[in-house]
Order: sequence, then structure tokens, then C-alpha cells
Amino acid sequence: MAGFLIASIAGLLPFLVGRFRLGRPWLVVGVGGLLALGWLVALAAKPTGTSEVPLWYLGGMVILLYAIWCGGLWLGLRLRRMRQATPG
Repeated sequence: MAGFLIASIAGLLPFLVGRFRLGRPWLVVGVGGLLALGWLVALAAKPTGTSEVPLWYLGGMVILLYAIWCGGLWLGLRLRRMRQATPG
């Protein structure tokens, strides 16, 4: 349940930012990249035991969340462009 909530927020937050033009797209992608990089560093710094999930799997999940983040922004920007009136 927590994973679904995290993924929903990771997609919905940049979607709303892109839809309502609350920030620059490059800034939103950069913030998402910094969050992903910080999360990867925090996961790598934690000592691993024998029964824990491998680091490559956790890294893949972080990359997937970043892809959801960028996809949400892309959809928000596309919806914004579709809703604008065409000139002429």
C-alpha cells in the first residue's frame, strides 16, 4: 500500500506542476533527479545484511519512480498544451 501511495504522489505532484505551470519543467526534472540521487546515496550508505533486498533492485525501483516523476510532468505539460486555444 505504501508503494502505491509513493508512486501516486511521484506522478501526481509533477503532473499538477506541469498542468498549472507552477514551475519550469527543467527545474522540476532537476529536483526529481536530486531526490532520486539522494535516495540512491542513502540506500547505498546503509549497511546490508544477508536477508535484505539487493542494492541493484532498490536502485531500479528509484529509477522507476524517477521515470514516473518525469512521465507525470510530461503528461501535465501535454494536457496544458492541448487545453490552450489555437490561434486563428
